[in-house]
Amino acid sequence: MRRDLERRLERTEIATAAISWVDRQEARHRERLRLLVKFYGLIRERLRAIGFDPDLAQTLRDEEAAAELAAIPDTPDLKAADEAILRAEPRQPGRRVHRFEAEIARIAELYRSGEHQLDLATARPIELFAFCVAVEREADELSASADDGQRLAMGIGDDPNPTVCKSCA
Repeated sequence: MRRDLERRLERTEIATAAISWVDRQEARHRERLRLLVKFYGLIRERLRAIGFDPDLAQTLRDEEAAAELAAIPDTPDLKAADEAILRAEPRQPGRRVHRFEAEIARIAELYRSGEHQLDLATARPIELFAFCVAVEREADELSASADDGQRLAMGIGDDPNPTVCKSCA
């Protein structure tokens, strides 16, 4: 078992060393552009879903990432090659992802508490996304409260041993 692990580590070290620093940097840059394009698309989609016009968000108008990605041109083969290069690198994205999620949750809570107001003209993409999260959470909680209220009004949920038919009891 240990020998197998040592062989795999050795192969990874060889593969990582064989990839030039420039190739790794370029692959990271293209991956970052792809992620930005996806993230902006997700924000636009979520803004539309909650009734906002995403074209009003100035930061989403910045099509720099999409234009740069289109100019490469970004083909499926290039994407696969970038994925192979990045897979060979030892990375720990978990911490960054956790910090990103924590920041979204923190900003969303500011929106929900009323401490922060959305300004579509100046909001950063993370603020736009956090606003969508806040609105969706609020809607989910209202929906759950309405369901609870409806269940209480119908007499469902207040009896630990409910019967199917009240007249049968």
